[in-house]
This record gives sequence, C-alpha cells and structure tokens, in this order.
Amino acid sequence: MVRKLVVLLMLLAVLASPASGFDTFWHSEATRKVADAFAFSEDARKIMQLGNFSPDFFGPVSDFAANNLHGKGLDALNQYVARNAQDRDAAIFFHFDNLNGELDRNSKFDYLFTRLLTNTQSVIGSYIKDFYSHSDWIHNDFNQTAVKLIRLPDGGYRAPTWFEFRDQAGDPDKWPFQVKTGIYPPVAGAANTHTHMNHDNSRLIYKEYETQGQPLVSQAKYHDAGPVPAHEQDVASVLAHQQMAFNTAIAASIEWVKKVEENSDAKAAIESAKSWNLKLKDPKLARELEAGQITQTALSCAAGKWDGEDPPGDRGVLCRTVLDKTISPGSASSASKIESIIVGLATGAAFPYALKYTGKFWEIHGQYHLLDHLAAGIGSAGHYTQKQ
Repeated sequence: MVRKLVVLLMLLAVLASPASGFDTFWHSEATRKVADAFAFSEDARKIMQLGNFSPDFFGPVSDFAANNLHGKGLDALNQYVARNAQDRDAAIFFHFDNLNGELDRNSKFDYLFTRLLTNTQSVIGSYIKDFYSHSDWIHNDFNQTAVKLIRLPDGGYRAPTWFEFRDQAGDPDKWPFQVKTGIYPPVAGAANTHTHMNHDNSRLIYKEYETQGQPLVSQAKYHDAGPVPAHEQDVASVLAHQQMAFNTAIAASIEWVKKVEENSDAKAAIESAKSWNLKLKDPKLARELEAGQITQTALSCAAGKWDGEDPPGDRGVLCRTVLDKTISPGSASSASKIESIIVGLATGAAFPYALKYTGKFWEIHGQYHLLDHLAAGIGSAGHYTQKQ
C-alpha cells in the first residue's frame, strides 16, 4: 500500500504546472487529462491529484492557514510545519519562482529538468512541472524559430515543451531567448514578479501583494507578448493566453510520464499502481482519499486559489457553496458525515483538524520526504544549487 502511495503521490507532484503553478482547479484538470491518457483508475488519478497539490499544501496553503488561525489552531499548525520542514523547503523551491535570481541561464533550467527526471525515476523505481505557469515560456514566438506552435484538434494551440524544443534547438544557452520566471515573494518595483508572470487562473486577475493595499487587478498587460497575447478588457484573449499555458502543461506532463517510464523499474512501479481500486482493497483509505479531495477544494477556495479570488461559472458556484458551509467539529463522531465535516473544518481554516481526516496522504510525505527527494541536487527553499 505504501509503495503505491509513494508512486502515485510523486508521479505528478511537480507536474501539470512544472510546482504549484496553476490554481488548484487547473492543476486538477491537467492531472485528470494525463491520467486519462495513461488509463489510470479513478482512485489512482485522485491520488495523483493530491500529490500534485502537495507543493501548494506545504507552501502557500499552509501560509494562508497560518495567517487565518489563532490560539491552539495556530500552535498546532506551527508544530506540524516544524515537523515537515524538509517538505516545506522543497515545496517552496518547486514553485520555480525567482530562486533568488539564480536561474540566469537556460542551461540551468535544463539541468533542473534533467536532474528532476532522474530523481523521479530513481525514487519511483526504488519503492512529477509548474514551470509553464510561472514563466514567460509561452510569451516567446516559437513560430519565428525552428520549432513551431502545435495546433490542437479543438483549434487551440500549445507551445512546444522544453524537451521538444531542446531536441531540435540544441544547447539551451544558444537559444534565441532566455527564459525568465517570476519573483516570489513579489517585490515592489520589480518587473517580473510572481503576480505579473503567472498564468494560474482563467482571468489573469490576482492580488498584487507587492503593491500597497494589495489591490485585486488584471495582469493582462504583462502577458501581451508571443503569438497568443492577452489584452486588457478582452476576456477572450485573456482566456486563450492562459489556455495555451494550460495546454502546454498537459502536453509536458504526458511527456514527463513517458520519460519517467523510460526507466524500467519506474515503469513497473507505475504499472502496479495505475489500476488501484481502493474501494475494493482498502475502503478506509478510500474514504480518506475522498476527504482529501474535499479538503483540497475547500482550502483552495478559502485561499482564493481554486480559480482566482472570484471563480467564474460553475467553479464559482462550487466555491461559494463550500465557503457557505458552517459545521461544528463536534459532529465528527459520525463517520458518515466525514465529507461535510471536512468542508466545514477546512473552510474555517482549521488546518490541523482537517489533517486529522486526510493524514495518510500527508503522512507519506512527512515519513518519506517525497518532495525533498525530488529536489535532491537541484535546490531547496527558493535557492537553486547545481550539483553534478
């Protein structure tokens, strides 16, 4: 059981947003499409979705909870974070933002991806990217290079992935552009902050933490480069720009799984886990997985990270429904009410209590330090370190 959890939680832990790039809805949707492409079971897919949430869980989401908890709740959270310091440092690193300005050459990005692939194969074989969301990758006009945009069956576009471009363009430091990522935490007066750079939600609207008063405004003006530019007051162009980043992340994630499977041991481990049916094998863990999915949604909605601060359409209805729940922790004695309890606890930012019902999936991270193993030889806590 532990082996399968490790495999599934790690496989897409830092993918689909190559580390926590898109808001949770877009992370989750990209992971679902990848799971469909490889015929993963429903339970295996849900576990991968939780694994993909882990860089946010140990990073920005725990920060949000800390800022909204008081008294014993805050003490419990601080103790929890202290016990998982390695995972938190790795989660911060895997947001790919800034890294203290140390990613100043394309070859450093290339080393990061290559080493990350090796780490993933190694760890999965012995017992996955957010980059497209938090960088200016899709702002480059690939049609002016030897590697063109890819037209999709639905009429949309995606950029080539890092590996697709490298295979044709060769040495990354000789490419006609230098890749840049956002700066996190955002710094006042800086051009490429996390706020300005990322493609997290479908409207490109974010709180500008680097600006006094933290206004909630459109960032479209920072996304007007490349073949699919976003324009202020043009909803269609904004969505098309963000969708291009999303499409590229899906393609990169599918590519990533294929590359991980080039290692025979890793492929065997993935094959053993992809058809897992918890309802038949482990009903208790199946209930915990369901609670984990709800906690992920509730915490993301509460933090304004499901699909922005005010999600559109059905996503907005879902978040408003979740956030309107007020359920007493005292009702926790009834196992049949676990889903409703989790929603109430999580939306109240009662982070440590929510963990009580979903602990197995986060316990695996703390016990085996999955994110830390993925970051080995690359960096930690926002710093890039290249160790050959």
